[in-house]
Amino acid sequence: MNYIKQLTHFFNKSSVDPYFTPTHMSLFMALFQSWNQARFTQQIQIIRDDIMRLSKINSKATYHKAMAFLHTNRYIEYKPSYNPLKGSQISFFPTNSPVSSSKNEPVHILTTRPLNEPYNKLSSTNIIIDNISTHSREKKKKSNQEIDRSQFSIPQFKKEKSSAKKENTIPPPPHQVEEFFLSQHSTIQEAQRFINHYTANGWLVGGKSPMIDWKASGKNWISNAVKFNTNAKQDKSPRAQQLHSNANKNYFEPL
Repeated sequence: MNYIKQLTHFFNKSSVDPYFTPTHMSLFMALFQSWNQARFTQQIQIIRDDIMRLSKINSKATYHKAMAFLHTNRYIEYKPSYNPLKGSQISFFPTNSPVSSSKNEPVHILTTRPLNEPYNKLSSTNIIIDNISTHSREKKKKSNQEIDRSQFSIPQFKKEKSSAKKENTIPPPPHQVEEFFLSQHSTIQEAQRFINHYTANGWLVGGKSPMIDWKASGKNWISNAVKFNTNAKQDKSPRAQQLHSNANKNYFEPL
């Protein structure tokens, strides 16, 4: 087939078409390239993603609109395939007119409804009304169950939260600190040292940031105290002491 003759016919037709746009040109040239790769067979099968990538069209709506224009104006014959495993069929420069719906075919009239009008007024059967009413009943039942659960769960959560806040009040009561240190296998003396230390610096961790959880600081204090005590015991090794010599020594005496 002489493809130059086909292209000349296409350009002659598109040049006098006032509604022909660059998008239509790009799509047609992508289809023509696919036709060229198929050796100009009578019909070709295309895949939408490949044609969109070749024609540089990113929108599916623009692709279908341009394809409908080419089909209506008889640049191509487009037979869409609704099977994802089978491509749509394309034939070029058809002579017959596009297939339209027959006069005897019933036309479905689309009706719209106001935004404030409920849906069940438009329903003509009792099945839809029953489905809507059962759906609303199930919704109400679920919402009531959630309310009942929230009534029982929220106060308990508030109680637990308030009790946790009482335990973590800073500065803590001394008896709580002593009980905590005893539960961590420490002594009351360490608890008193802990209280005295942080009372002196205003209950600041590292002397900068305010303390949030005194129990965590207490655990760190106990672990550091254990390390300090073990290191102090290990450092009690015998050291070199001063020599016991007479200060009034006579250096003129022979050794």
